[in-house]
Amino acid sequence: MLRTRTRLLVLVLSAACTDQHPEPAGELQPEWTSDPAYQFGDALAGNALFGFVPYLKVSPDGQRVFVLEYDLARVSVWSPEGRLLLDLGGPGEGPGDLMGPYRIHLADSSFYVRDQVRFTWFSDDGTVLRTVPNPPTSISYQGFQIQVRALLADDSFLGRPNIPASIREGLQGDDPIDRTPVLRVRESPRGWIQEPVAWIWARDSRLVIHRDGGVLFAAQPYSEADYYGMDAGAGTVVIARSAGDNLEPGEAELMEIGAAGDTVWRRWLKFRPVRPTRAMVDAAIDRVVGIIERSEEGTPGFLGGRSAREVAEDALHTPDYLPAVRRFTLASSGHVWLESHESMDTLRVWHSIERGDTESPPRRVLLPEWFQVMDATNTHVWGVWTDELDINYIVGRRLTLR
Repeated sequence: MLRTRTRLLVLVLSAACTDQHPEPAGELQPEWTSDPAYQFGDALAGNALFGFVPYLKVSPDGQRVFVLEYDLARVSVWSPEGRLLLDLGGPGEGPGDLMGPYRIHLADSSFYVRDQVRFTWFSDDGTVLRTVPNPPTSISYQGFQIQVRALLADDSFLGRPNIPASIREGLQGDDPIDRTPVLRVRESPRGWIQEPVAWIWARDSRLVIHRDGGVLFAAQPYSEADYYGMDAGAGTVVIARSAGDNLEPGEAELMEIGAAGDTVWRRWLKFRPVRPTRAMVDAAIDRVVGIIERSEEGTPGFLGGRSAREVAEDALHTPDYLPAVRRFTLASSGHVWLESHESMDTLRVWHSIERGDTESPPRRVLLPEWFQVMDATNTHVWGVWTDELDINYIVGRRLTLR
């Protein structure tokens, strides 16, 4: 059973925007739980069934839930109770159509949807306001096409070079690439200009499985790579780093960097260090084995006579201490949400901290294992629950201070 306690003593570090590494300081960290509040996506209850939902956003006041369905090229807007407010998009190239949408950005009285070729702005009532095409595909960084991910207020873009995994992992004869830039791309009278804004470290981010006839790539379960998100409204990149020479086990460094490359905010946090247990490693290996076996050529004959488990064990990166950050979300509330590798019974431990705050201890939030924070307001967290039939439901949970 979950142990009853209102506060948990943890180590919390904080530092202002300085390069000096902070010393640990003990503080009481507020602990929160959550309760079911909203759920929709059930046709029997009068809601439309959802396809695959990789992304959702919630207005800061919590009254509008924006749901993106990639396969259907659809964006719909709902009340928290499940009442449909807007139904937009559909596959196509015309005004308001979408081609592989994968991000939504909310602004005052409007929002845009990012798809594979352009940004489409909508008013809050669903009217198409304008479209902004991607930069020309000829614009590249060291020969790699730039995948733009955010459109800023001045119509410049933020993006990253799209580098194939085989090149990043050094399988083409060159050294592995352990960091890549976030670029600001903008048009000028002299043509298109690209400027590095920040650097993202990609330590042990890819799991590489060599097999006869090729290589299989997957995400490392215990990756020490940076997490990041782009805030188009603020024109900034927020980075969560939990590995590096200046970080101790259980430590995370948060940075917010402006489009000009200036550091807007920096904060260090220290949580309880977690060593990987044998059970955790075995579970990760089992997941990798599943990936191998689901691949078309994932049989011993295609693995050089080795078993899938032997290959998975060799490919898995297992650090002495698990990274402080397991998942990362930029929330509509202005907070950064970080999932740790710590758990309590059937609950996962998340941490929430307001961007720009250099002193207050972060909230420690206990959430169900199946729940991944996709967005949050000051009172609720939102995500997607998938049932045994692979049906997606939109779920909102009310936050409660213990």
